[in-house]
Amino acid sequence: MHKMKKWMMLACMFAVAFVLQPQASEASEYVTRGEFVQRLITTLGVDIKSEVKDLPFTDVDPQLAPYVEAAIRLGIANGKTETTFAPNEKLTREQAYVFLIRSLQLRHHYATNVFKLYKDGATTKPWAQQSLAAALHLGLLQGYSDKTIRPQQWLTVEQAKTILKRYNTNIEKITFIHTNDTHGRIIANEKNGEMGFAKIAKIAQDARKKNKQTLLVDLGDTFHGTTYVNLNSGQAVVDLMNAMKYDAMVPGNHDFNYGQNRLLELKQAVQFPVVSGNIYKDGKPFLPAYTIKQVGNKKIALVGLTATDTAVKTNPAGIVGITFADEEATLKQLVSELKGKADHIVVLSHSGLQTDEKLANNVSGVDVILGGHSHDTIEAPKKFKYAYVSQAFEYGKALGQTNLLFYKGKLIGVNGFLYRDHATKQEDAAIRSIVDTYKNTTDSTLQQVIATIDVNLDGERANVRTKETNLGNLIADAMRQALQTDVALTNGGGIRASIPKGDVTRNHILTTLPFANTLVKVSMSGADLKKALEHGVRLYPEQNGGFPHVSGIRFTFDATKPAGSRVTSVEVNGQPLDETKTYTVATNDFIAKGGDGYDMFKSSTIEFDSGELLSTVVMNYLQSDKPIPTVEGRITVVNQ
Repeated sequence: MHKMKKWMMLACMFAVAFVLQPQASEASEYVTRGEFVQRLITTLGVDIKSEVKDLPFTDVDPQLAPYVEAAIRLGIANGKTETTFAPNEKLTREQAYVFLIRSLQLRHHYATNVFKLYKDGATTKPWAQQSLAAALHLGLLQGYSDKTIRPQQWLTVEQAKTILKRYNTNIEKITFIHTNDTHGRIIANEKNGEMGFAKIAKIAQDARKKNKQTLLVDLGDTFHGTTYVNLNSGQAVVDLMNAMKYDAMVPGNHDFNYGQNRLLELKQAVQFPVVSGNIYKDGKPFLPAYTIKQVGNKKIALVGLTATDTAVKTNPAGIVGITFADEEATLKQLVSELKGKADHIVVLSHSGLQTDEKLANNVSGVDVILGGHSHDTIEAPKKFKYAYVSQAFEYGKALGQTNLLFYKGKLIGVNGFLYRDHATKQEDAAIRSIVDTYKNTTDSTLQQVIATIDVNLDGERANVRTKETNLGNLIADAMRQALQTDVALTNGGGIRASIPKGDVTRNHILTTLPFANTLVKVSMSGADLKKALEHGVRLYPEQNGGFPHVSGIRFTFDATKPAGSRVTSVEVNGQPLDETKTYTVATNDFIAKGGDGYDMFKSSTIEFDSGELLSTVVMNYLQSDKPIPTVEGRITVVNQ
């Protein structure tokens, strides 16, 4: 009896162990949702975050979270509910293929009648049919010898490996690594999330090692922007881009900031094509319209387009005789010209997202538009009627990777992602050495403290382009005091960074006011002054580089009224504006020449061009111990 009890106890223990162990057994044979997502994101080479704090799912552990976040961000996977991802649930074969096909961002749908070839094709769920049809057509899903595809079968580890191996084997990739709107941010700034050129170089280098069919391109606003490049008129950027072996770039509006002659000198100094098809000097092409790159067995045309609004978004003095033709008309002409010369067309655009999207919907024959100018963030290339569009934010805070995907030589889709800075990012030593050389040369003069302040001065892009800020007020006050004018007006687009409280160095000022703009005194009528204010707020609440910052003026505008009729009241030094009176206005030479569309300044009389840089004017003001203004109601918005 005792032996019988002992045997029964052992049997019960074995049974309990058997009940508790199958999950471990299954985990070794079958793949869960979380495991497959991790494998897929790794296979795709997606740059994942080092830490994820804002994932809405309560059932995802910290180690898996970066992969799940990437899959959600790129539109590859969804949660089971708003708060759960179900990472430990087993995955069916059809679910795995849906994730994979979503990651390809295919150009076209594939016929579902292919399911008739398989006994169980009809068991594919409706929501998965398009994805599995595509997988069959692309050789990613292959039927069994018994003419089944087994969509509802649990995915095994070996099957997962096979699926992802087929992706690497069947799909050919041409990769673009693309920068835009770096604005001279060659040095890494961890606090701001700016990777700097040494980290960007390492990423590009690694991408080229992984896929020899990789091109490195830039989408403009590159040569100008921080003191480290401004003081050498862009030569630092030239040396870095040459060392990084860029393949091509398009100039942006701010690449004209040193003037057109200097831009041509920079073009000659770089060891890669600088292209733009819609810039004309005295009616003749200013730059080559495109370059054609042989990538593997394909000819890829890289076509450049520069924003037509460059005419009002760089100093007019630097673009005398230059015109910017319509982007769409230009691109259609170039597509026609390239027929028979190139297999695929990729546009390098510095025209802004709105224009890029219009081109992608209206111009047949274009495959991809890599963009800049509007500082937009597109996490994965976005598909439009004819082309895909991508853009990678600003200042090296993101770096784009866009992949053209081919199956048997045919372009089937475009996918990609953005890189961002985190602790694991490494630098290329050779590029870091070039950066350090320019940094050390510049730092000794830049680090001189010129003043100490006890408040943060707000120069954030989104703020100075939409509302009054204390930094905008300070700059306008400095301009007005320097020339002793009735009022001052400057544009928010000329303010490029905030200044933190504490010691203020030359570097702070020159980073905030990087343009070589000088202080100008003009005289103009009260009517034209009101027109200037109307012009400055016409796009509100949209961000606008022409948004006015003023001194000696208080005005109110109604955001619900049509552009041109928004300003409801204006005071000049406490008195109502007299539209018949002539006022003296301190502004910068960019605005005085009609920059940012301020055409009413063109008819004003320039009384005095000081030749003094705005940065110097602001340094002098800070050193004079004048009080720092607050946001004090110089600009009031009603009916927002």
